[in-house]
Amino acid sequence: MPVVRIIRPPRVQMPEDGKGKRFWKQMGMLVLGTTISLMLTIAAATLLEMHQRAKDRKLSAMMVMSNIELFARYMEMHEDYLASLDSVATWLLSKPVEELDLLPKEELSGLIDQATDFIFVYHDKSAESIFSKNIDTWKNMGNVRFIDNVGSCFATMNQTEEYWNNWMSDVSNIKIEIKNHPDDYEGSTIPAKLIRSKGLRSKMQGIHAFRAWFLNVAATMRYQNRRNMMAIGIDEQDVMEYTDAREVELDLEEEVPDASMFIAPPINPDSVTSLREVDARLDRLMVR
Repeated sequence: MPVVRIIRPPRVQMPEDGKGKRFWKQMGMLVLGTTISLMLTIAAATLLEMHQRAKDRKLSAMMVMSNIELFARYMEMHEDYLASLDSVATWLLSKPVEELDLLPKEELSGLIDQATDFIFVYHDKSAESIFSKNIDTWKNMGNVRFIDNVGSCFATMNQTEEYWNNWMSDVSNIKIEIKNHPDDYEGSTIPAKLIRSKGLRSKMQGIHAFRAWFLNVAATMRYQNRRNMMAIGIDEQDVMEYTDAREVELDLEEEVPDASMFIAPPINPDSVTSLREVDARLDRLMVR
């Protein structure tokens, strides 16, 4: 019967008690140090991320609220501009069309143009686009009241802009229609036909209502913006300073071109009193 040899595993030399304890103590310290280092790294990265998110949140909020404030300012500027148009329109509407027919055609045409020299309303939609379409911005805000209120402001701004620009386009279409089909309208000249147009006269009467509406929109935007500031925790002074900084123009060496070099200066439309000379000439013409 063959001899079976038993293979024994090599004997492992265990460290002595003192050296073993020291080994496991060193291993424990190494693991603990690595864990603490990892935790500190994660904590630092988390704090940096939180700080960056807070900065991004404040910047996004400032941009949005600044746009709302700029729109309110633009509404006030536009109302001030409409005041001059309103004075000329009021004067024209207060005169019988038969009297206005006595004015030279070019002068009457110029007055009608002054009363209907409207400008389009536009506002910067960049911040609105970023805020509305970037889901990360919404998540970062984390304030439903702020988001809802800002959305309401943007809706009002867009509706105001759209309604006014459509109204203005209607005025332009009325004038184009009369000039393209003069035979369909009463009056001996194009200006005479324009001043007799019920549509155009209605539009000129509406200027006064728009002035009040624009001031109301400006006041409403500021009221809503104060609610935004309270919801997000940003001081009004910070928003105003940020907005003022955005309005600062670049300091160019060139002077702004004088518009009178390119167009004939219009009659001063600051108030109805500026038309007294025209009034006097009309009176003289009526006496003849």
